[in-house]
Amino acid sequence: MNPPPPQYPDAAPKKKGLPPLAWAGIGCGGLFLVAVVAIALMVGTCAKKGIQIASELTANPGKSAAEKMVAQHPGLEKVSHDDNSGQMTIRLKESGETVTLGYSELGQGNIPFKDAAGTLLPPGPGDLAKIPAWVPRYPGATGERAIFHDEDPVRIRGMITAKTTDSSEAISKFFEAEATKLSLNSSGSSSLNFNGSNTLQITYRGGKRELVVIAFGKSGDPLVIQTTYKETK
Repeated sequence: MNPPPPQYPDAAPKKKGLPPLAWAGIGCGGLFLVAVVAIALMVGTCAKKGIQIASELTANPGKSAAEKMVAQHPGLEKVSHDDNSGQMTIRLKESGETVTLGYSELGQGNIPFKDAAGTLLPPGPGDLAKIPAWVPRYPGATGERAIFHDEDPVRIRGMITAKTTDSSEAISKFFEAEATKLSLNSSGSSSLNFNGSNTLQITYRGGKRELVVIAFGKSGDPLVIQTTYKETK
C-alpha cells in the first residue's frame, strides 16, 4: 500500500480589518486633525490677544506717549499709573511736587510747573529756538511746544509736540520723506485705527541720530504729534 499523503495545517484565517497602510493613513490623518485643532486654537488665542491689546491701546491712546514723555524728560519721574482712569502720577524733580495727569494730557506735554510763589502754572511753548535744524517739524501744525531740550558733552536730546487735523497716513508719509532726506532708516513702526482711536509710532535711526514719532488721538479730533530727537556728538 502506498502511504497516505502528508497532511498540512489549514492556513490561519485572515483577520478582518484595515491594512497597515490604511492605519498609517488614519494615524497621519489623526495627527493632521490634531494639528489643525491646535492651529485653530492658537489662531483664536492670538486673535483674542490682538483684540485685547488693541482695546487697551485705544482705550488709552495717549499712554505710549505719556510713558515716552516721562522716560525721556530729565525733569520727570514716574510714581504710578492707573489704566482704568487713564492717569499717571509723576514727580517734578526740581520741586519734588507730585502731579496726577491724564495720559493724553501728559503725552501732549501739558506739564505744570511752579512759579517763584510755589503756584502750579500751565506750561508755555518752551524755547523753540533750541530745536536742532535737522529735526523735522510737521508743516501746518498748531500749538507747537518745546517740551525739553537737554544737552551735555556726549549727546543732544529733546522733545516737541504739536497738533494737526491731518490723518495718521499723512503724518507717516511726511516723516518717511524727511527721514529719507536725513539718511535715517525705519527701525520699527506700528499703526492702529480701532474703536474710534488712532495711534501711530515710528522710530528712525541712522548714523548718530535717532527720531521717534508718536501720533495719537480720537477720530474726529486733532492728532497730537510727539517727536523725540536724539543726536550723539
